[in-house]
Amino acid sequence: MDMQLQDSASRNGGRGTNADAAAVPLPVSASAAQRKATRFAISEISTQLLGDTPVFKPGERSSWLVPVMLTSPSRGIVGKVGEIAVDSRTGELLIDAESVRRMCDDARQLAERSPLKQRASSYKSSGAALCKRLS
Repeated sequence: MDMQLQDSASRNGGRGTNADAAAVPLPVSASAAQRKATRFAISEISTQLLGDTPVFKPGERSSWLVPVMLTSPSRGIVGKVGEIAVDSRTGELLIDAESVRRMCDDARQLAERSPLKQRASSYKSSGAALCKRLS
């Protein structure tokens, strides 16, 4: 089974598939990882972020990679600003301060490039709201 996980990871650029996770019982499910990443993104970075569908990454420290998306009340999902890894055995968030800063910067840039400039200006006028504790 280990070989199968490694082969699948090789085919996907080092990332496994969610089918890989189904083959091995994990204490932390994809939905639990998504909830943890979303809760962290909302509380520590911005209320306008959410975690999208996780992808399983097998390895010595297997994890769920949860894409973090910038959202807008008027547009829905604007785009991806980064990802948060969640340990698939312990549920620990595997993210550092630099990654958080990068996500915040990417969220600001994405909001500024938004085609709906009038609505994107609300992002700019509330920079502190877009990126908590980092401004």
